[in-house]
Amino acid sequence: MQSPFSGFGLNPVELSDQATLDAYFQSLSSPLSDYTFSQIFTWRNSLRMLWKQIDGHLCLFANGSGDLTLLMPPIGPGDATRALRSAFELMDQYNAQAGVPGNSRVEYVSQELLDRLDPAGLEVRPQGADYIYDVQRMIDLAGGDLASKRQAKNRFMRNYAWRVEPYQPARHLDSCRLLLHSWKNFQDQQHGGADGLSAIKRQKEALACDLTLEWANELNLCGMVVYVRDPSYSPADDGWAIRGFTFGEKLGVDQSSIVVEKTDLAVKGLAQFIFSEFCQRYWSHRPLVNVGDDWGLETLAWTKQSYRPVKMLQKYVVRQAKVAMAVVPTAPAPRVREAQREDLSAALALEESCFHRDRFNRRQLHYLQQRRTAIFLVAEAEGQVVGQGIALIRQHRQGLSGRIYSLAVDEKWRGRGIGRQLLENLVRRLSDRGARRIYLEVDQQNAAALKLYQQLGFRCIGKLADYYGAGSDALHMMWELPIRLVSAA
Repeated sequence: MQSPFSGFGLNPVELSDQATLDAYFQSLSSPLSDYTFSQIFTWRNSLRMLWKQIDGHLCLFANGSGDLTLLMPPIGPGDATRALRSAFELMDQYNAQAGVPGNSRVEYVSQELLDRLDPAGLEVRPQGADYIYDVQRMIDLAGGDLASKRQAKNRFMRNYAWRVEPYQPARHLDSCRLLLHSWKNFQDQQHGGADGLSAIKRQKEALACDLTLEWANELNLCGMVVYVRDPSYSPADDGWAIRGFTFGEKLGVDQSSIVVEKTDLAVKGLAQFIFSEFCQRYWSHRPLVNVGDDWGLETLAWTKQSYRPVKMLQKYVVRQAKVAMAVVPTAPAPRVREAQREDLSAALALEESCFHRDRFNRRQLHYLQQRRTAIFLVAEAEGQVVGQGIALIRQHRQGLSGRIYSLAVDEKWRGRGIGRQLLENLVRRLSDRGARRIYLEVDQQNAAALKLYQQLGFRCIGKLADYYGAGSDALHMMWELPIRLVSAA
């Protein structure tokens, strides 16, 4: 069967490509954790990695959800903007044939590579950031702000019998695979997608981790396993078992990158121990350690912030700017305003007509209309409420975020841009109040709503199984405050 990419000159990433791709990556002074051959190779099955040289530049493409995207900007000497234009033409052609013409984009763009591009005609939005730590602090875990990490590490070392070994596939592969399988099952049972990391994404991560275990030596990864002895072992069993493993690699001139870390969460303090011990044994000669981004997950962001990063390597997503078209209004635009108490009956009617499940009742709407951390808007046209939107500001240790809980438009008034007006107002008011990230859930079958959210910059960060009931899944989406937006002159 002929590959759908054969006509585009795209090559699947193979182990034999390592030297070629590494030469491009090694030319970067401040690479992201995503810019290594090991990352491309181990995720190649989940995301279908493809590459092509365009105008002397390495262009790495990903085909993970039916569309074709650039995984990073073109890397190479000379005019990167010209190579990017050619890459966009290729993506546009493929995505038009695949029925997703608006999906062409470049993800995981570092500041270093962004600075090589002509900004004219590009839309640039943030896409998370890599967390960078002082490696000596991660070894010592000194200071009051890391006291809980240090205490957890010390409790593990005091309460358990343990030993550490360098990873060897022939000796450790099978046991590490068992631990990986156990970790995935535990996460699926604990979260069920509610943390934004869906079972599908966890499965992809597990596939990538399994390839890491299998090909670690060939990929020049440094690995370490931690054995822990079960104090209740039987006489027929010595009780020693692998309860944690981790892998890392050199990154740029001064970083190490931790690409995988998995532990048995039942062993208290092991997660803190393995990170600190890995840094001490293998990465103490490099001043910085990079642990990647937080995937847009609030809980993971809090954990990574709690280790006190010394800096963040910002990532961006880049699209071609759309030229705005003049629109002649055919009727007065609806007015968006804050909801009043007398609007609650109309808002309740919208909830009941637009949502079959997971909707607000009158008491909840009354509470939200009075709550200071809520933003409750209605759209009014011809003297009646024809739409409503509700959002909340949420306080976290790392800052503020927003969440959109409801967006509803009267069926007779749809198709007139009311939903867009409400959504734009909610996003603007949330960002004005300090939210840099805004989250929402949407029925994955609701194509119109999904299109609207994507047009306004929301991106999917997970799939929530059975969120609206058995067999009715939701997509978890996130918007980030734009860093800059440059449109065509």
